[in-house]
Amino acid sequence: MANLPSFFRRESPFRELNRMQRQIDRIFDELSVPWGEEILPLSGRAAFTPACDVQETDNHYLMSFDLPGVKKDDLKIELIGNELCVSGERRESREEKSAAHRQWERSYGAFSRSFTLPQGVKADQIETDYRDGVLHVAVPKTEGAKAQRISIGERPGLMQKLLGHRKEEKKGERVA
Repeated sequence: MANLPSFFRRESPFRELNRMQRQIDRIFDELSVPWGEEILPLSGRAAFTPACDVQETDNHYLMSFDLPGVKKDDLKIELIGNELCVSGERRESREEKSAAHRQWERSYGAFSRSFTLPQGVKADQIETDYRDGVLHVAVPKTEGAKAQRISIGERPGLMQKLLGHRKEEKKGERVA
């Protein structure tokens, strides 16, 4: 199967696009990391964008933010309309020592992540927890927002009228 052209393989058509996006992200990540003030004269800080996992369950939207090195007091969580905003700052704590070369791989600075919440959430019941550098946010759904299974063709009514379908004949009678 490895020798077949790509259009014969059973892969997602977006797999290659996702791979390219990850490569581009890596390139920009490498460009934003300061290599030391002697080599790349930046402010000594790189953009810090925390990773976030989002999961939907039957009753909640769950979010987990990786925030190592961020203190609880440096976090701010706001709900503005239907937009959940998580912001804060990871502060750099380094001592200035004379060195011929310095390299930082950790990013510091302010960050902000925003998520548009769907209709049907209980904004006044959002719960948060912050432990070991991970912020957990649980956004409960309203009853109307929970998924409901709908059977096809079980309810006669508007669709039958719109599409002109008739119910099956019963004992020689036609039912409209």
